[in-house]
Amino acid sequence: MFENKNVLISGGSSGIGLALAKQLFSLGSSITILARRKDLLKKALLEIEKERINSHQTANSISADVSIYDELKSALEKNRPVADILINSAGIAYPGLFTELDPEIFYNVMNVNFYGTVNLTKLIVPEMIEKRSGYIVNISSLAAVIGIYGYTAYAPSKYAVRGFSRCLRSELKSKGIDVSVVLPPDTDTPQLAFEHTLLPDITRQINQSGGVMSPEKVSDSIIKGMKRKKFTIIPGLEGKLLYLLAPIFGRYFFHFAVKKDK
Repeated sequence: MFENKNVLISGGSSGIGLALAKQLFSLGSSITILARRKDLLKKALLEIEKERINSHQTANSISADVSIYDELKSALEKNRPVADILINSAGIAYPGLFTELDPEIFYNVMNVNFYGTVNLTKLIVPEMIEKRSGYIVNISSLAAVIGIYGYTAYAPSKYAVRGFSRCLRSELKSKGIDVSVVLPPDTDTPQLAFEHTLLPDITRQINQSGGVMSPEKVSDSIIKGMKRKKFTIIPGLEGKLLYLLAPIFGRYFFHFAVKKDK
């Protein structure tokens, strides 16, 4: 399924995106990673190259901001990547209390997480439609299943990605294009480390009730889900239980937060 395929991954310079790039390269895919920082892209390519299995594979990078449509369009026109598989993994999180977060934070998080996904998909999908084949994987979050104290900026952006994926799937299936949405739990990435410096105490206590997965394990679950062409991919047993029992966990986290916030 992945051998000789061309894969474009946003947010591919670190975290889940990089783990996916390395694993797909080890399965024979050619990889193009897209992110803003050229230094991280260069470092990531060196890691990806270690997974090479044949001389025909290519590993490239594109520096662009997915939240700025014109910049992204220009970068893609310049580099002209081929994408049999598109993975939208670029994302940011900024936890905090709603009353204390600057409005600009809400705009920034939505622009990267949701509009960044829309922008890149908008630019790549026409070629997939022309070929009548393709696979789009959007990385959402378990925060799109249960609203949690402290994530008023982040969770809505991931709810939007989840809803976008559902609608996109219904439009593209007849055109030969599959869509999956991934709902990963907390994952051991630089982004999570940054989040932990900002977490409200109540959010920190709630998060302690769940575990943290490695990017490699999340990537492995995504690859397995893609092989089965599952629409909703949920890495980890705890994540699957949270998804299945969302009403129960949702009520618990709500009442816990209310009690602690008094």
